[in-house]
Amino acid sequence: MLNPGDPRIPERRSEPLGLAPDTDRRRPLWAQGRVEVLGRPSIGIVGTRRPSPHGISAARRIAFEVARSGWCVVSGLALGIDEAAHLAAVEAGGETIAVLPSPAPLGLRYGARRLAEQIQQAGLLLSDRPVGTPPAAWSFAARNHLLAALCDGLIVVEAPEGSGALITAESAAGLGLPIAIVSAPYGAATAEGGLRWLQRAQELSLRITEERSPVLISGEADLRAWLAVCALSLQGHFAAPPEVASAVTSDVGGEAFGLQREILQRVDAAGAEGVVEGDLSDLSRELPGALVAALTLLSLRGLIEQRGGRWRRVLGAVLRSRP
Repeated sequence: MLNPGDPRIPERRSEPLGLAPDTDRRRPLWAQGRVEVLGRPSIGIVGTRRPSPHGISAARRIAFEVARSGWCVVSGLALGIDEAAHLAAVEAGGETIAVLPSPAPLGLRYGARRLAEQIQQAGLLLSDRPVGTPPAAWSFAARNHLLAALCDGLIVVEAPEGSGALITAESAAGLGLPIAIVSAPYGAATAEGGLRWLQRAQELSLRITEERSPVLISGEADLRAWLAVCALSLQGHFAAPPEVASAVTSDVGGEAFGLQREILQRVDAAGAEGVVEGDLSDLSRELPGALVAALTLLSLRGLIEQRGGRWRRVLGAVLRSRP
């Protein structure tokens, strides 16, 4: 159980989760797995339980690149888009959080036990219901808000009208998060709700200028640009001047994995000479957008910096190994 004020809950998550000292809810969280992933930069990926083949393919490709770039993938462990996103994150060697309508085992849908075990190894199962509480219809809406509160950006892959994914999008919009809607084949009913929600949200943002307008992404270039926006929105939480870089590393867990770890190994090997992006291109040849996002995240964490077009390790930054 993670009670309000637990030091393992990052400060930036406390208010959205309803765990800040001045909020009314202050309900404990049930967690099973690696609690430290709550502090990771995270992207939510949600959508329908009955996706088209296009939706499944898009969810897998997007989640793989997001995880490979160093983001934790957050979803709801439902069939369809959620399951595809979790699986792709695990396959990418990344981290993932599954948000449940109630704690396991009651909160697990039939057939999800094996995937839940994989998620515990790569991340976390999470719920805000008491242990032993069976899921109810209303608890899924509460789960969707909890999911949004754990994210630094949200991608809706495919969502028909009335989809729970649109509840998550509304919650994310209320929290001021960057939101992206994935393009769909012409006439795809499975995506109508998300695309109409995007249109309504964009029209609203034209009248209310302080609202962040959601975007439509249709390929790797769009995803890369959108992830860069998400990374920049974290600057106040992770960026730090070189003299406190090691402290920032400790605060966020000090871990890097996948593509980020490989980049750090190359940068360390280059020493004072540093590397240019071309020296790292072979690390993500199949997913070129992942390299830019990973470099951005490492820079925001105070681990590397770019000077004169070359990337070098920040003096004093320390990378800890996982236990």
